[in-house]
Amino acid sequence: MTSQEMNFEQSIARLEELVRKVEQGKIGLEESIQSYEEGMRLLNHCRQILQKAELRVQQLQQADETQFRSQPYPDDSSPTGKASPSE
Repeated sequence: MTSQEMNFEQSIARLEELVRKVEQGKIGLEESIQSYEEGMRLLNHCRQILQKAELRVQQLQQADETQFRSQPYPDDSSPTGKASPSE
């Protein structure tokens, strides 16, 4: 499975696996370099997923704020719909 086919959680799990493998020091230089390259691809993939998620949250917040602002209060004078005591 390529990094682009993995979801965020799968990518993080694979990154953790690569880190453990390299930290154990039981692999050679070439395999360490390959693991580093794969790790960088996974890291970039995770960043892209996070950026998309952040954008989506921002869009949802903006939509929610717009919806909230566009709905008038029941009597247009107070948040509870009750007239204020001074009226």
